[in-house]
Amino acid sequence: MSPPDQSRPGGMQGSSDLLGSRLAVVEDRLRLLYAQRTADDHGDEPGEGSDEHQKNPAAGADSWDIRRYGDEDPLVRLSQDFNLSPVDIDLLACALLPELITVCGAAYRMMSGAHSARPTVALALDVLGIPLAEGLARGLLRATSPLLADGLMEYENPDATWPERLLRVPDRVLTHLLGNRDSAVAETCAPHLQVVSAGAGPADPPALAELRPCLADDANDAAQPRTVYLQEGTTGLALSAACAALREVGQMPLVVNPEDLEHAPDDFTDAVVREARLLRGAVIVPVFVEPDGREATVLRRLITGLARAPLTTVLYGNGTWDTEAWGVTPAAFLDLTRISPKPTTEQAPRPPAGERLCMTAAAALDRARRRAAVRARVLPPEEALQISHDCALRDLGRLARHVRPSVTWDDLVLPPLVRERLEALTFRIRHRARVLGEWHLRRGGGRGWGATALFAGDSGTGKTMAAEVVAAELAVDLYIVSLPAVVSKYIGETEKNLEKIFSAAESLSGVIVFDEADSMFAKRGAVRDANDRYANMQSAYLLQRLESFDGLAVLTTNLRSNLDSAFTRRFDEVIEFQSPGTDVRARLWRKFLGRERADTCGIDHLAARFNLAGGSIRAVVETAAFAAAAQDRDLSMKDLLQGVEVEYRKLGRLFNDP
Repeated sequence: MSPPDQSRPGGMQGSSDLLGSRLAVVEDRLRLLYAQRTADDHGDEPGEGSDEHQKNPAAGADSWDIRRYGDEDPLVRLSQDFNLSPVDIDLLACALLPELITVCGAAYRMMSGAHSARPTVALALDVLGIPLAEGLARGLLRATSPLLADGLMEYENPDATWPERLLRVPDRVLTHLLGNRDSAVAETCAPHLQVVSAGAGPADPPALAELRPCLADDANDAAQPRTVYLQEGTTGLALSAACAALREVGQMPLVVNPEDLEHAPDDFTDAVVREARLLRGAVIVPVFVEPDGREATVLRRLITGLARAPLTTVLYGNGTWDTEAWGVTPAAFLDLTRISPKPTTEQAPRPPAGERLCMTAAAALDRARRRAAVRARVLPPEEALQISHDCALRDLGRLARHVRPSVTWDDLVLPPLVRERLEALTFRIRHRARVLGEWHLRRGGGRGWGATALFAGDSGTGKTMAAEVVAAELAVDLYIVSLPAVVSKYIGETEKNLEKIFSAAESLSGVIVFDEADSMFAKRGAVRDANDRYANMQSAYLLQRLESFDGLAVLTTNLRSNLDSAFTRRFDEVIEFQSPGTDVRARLWRKFLGRERADTCGIDHLAARFNLAGGSIRAVVETAAFAAAAQDRDLSMKDLLQGVEVEYRKLGRLFNDP
């Protein structure tokens, strides 16, 4: 059994000199053991060197100095990172022999009786001259030993008795030792784990300064588990800051792609840990799913596994960290939203960069940023804005009606005082950067940068139209939510629906209108049962979220008298939309009919005689117009009176006009 010298890997470019040296030693020991056993079988004298093997079984196993091979040698690095002893290294070489030298596999097959080219535990120990009992006592090749516990070696037949278990070295470990230490990761990890390129974009200096101290200690003791959580909100700073900070302390950033993790191999967590340790890297895990969601199960298992591993794990996400839900307590928490620039716009109600995105938009944005990072590019701001907008719009579309404003102040017929308060409401959004930021008048208690208003009045008095005009004035869209439709009988679902609405509205920088606010903010009585307690919890959550909202939120009600005064005093503006008087009704009739028709239809009589709100007047004009169009003639007073009669019946009133 004499394989050619050129088959040994020690001379390969980038491969381990230490590995080549130990393979040669272990191969020679295998040759001696093979000669001894074949001699015993045939009754011949043992071959040359067998006396040394018998007299000094552990010769060479603990007597060599690893330091003379240099820290850049792959096997030296491996022994340092995985805390391997010289015996562990020789056992690893023993398992590698059949992968690199074919005749060694043939020798193992003949000697073990297992009909396998891989060594058994008993044979590997015998090659090194270590008795089985001693190996057991020293914990060699046990499942808890560094070689097997850290995935550098594995049992091919784990159900066999310990001495008969076959040993194999995973392909990823073999290629690593042969010099393949580039940015490619193991097939067992791809495509769920990727190396972030060095040119993935500059890190935000304040964010990097915040993160750097948290990781500096890890560079000195990489063998200690350490988990850090970064709350990035809408900033998008976490990934670039984490990658830059890790590279500064000499760790390669490996980012997990959480999409479709349920189809990852069962040993995915172990493979990720091994990969990170082989590459001297740290694992970055985006957390953009609800902890109680279906897709969170596999992610939770990965996070808890990484938190126990001797490496650095950087978690980042949209909101605050939920220790109880995820089962991990990070060693450090960093709120990157605190260092983000505050809003400076005087026009649209865009939230400050520190607040939340809806989960769908945040996950989509992060996915796009990760794809750009592994390709050494930066996600363009306009592309990020479009992704955020599209995802938030889809989320909000399930719970709200989207309105693109098409009306202006000229279309709004209201008393001067009401219009004045509506304009004041727009001032709160336009000038909030100066008042709340520069003048330091921002309210405490978690209050946001937005404004809240209550529009109270009978149906048809122009509440929704006024909100649309305000949205048009601020150059944003309007989203109308029916509160009764959001309320769920299942505990916690109402709050989830409300959070989706607010987060999406913040992402879209829109004005949000909650119709029928009295359904949730009604006067509170004595708490008699669980339903009352639950209703109060929902009201409290909505109120808290309104106060932390960074856009403009408008609540409407037809029954202000039913609202609890403890709620109404919390609004920035409470605007009463009263039924229009005669003069306002005349203006409304003239607006809907047009000047020419108004002059011929007795507007003054209609305004004085019929007490109708603006919405009802519009409905009357439409009913009359369709009746006239059906007969191919101009609109007449008779048509309008018939329209009034129809509207009165709808309102449950008695129509009596001579």
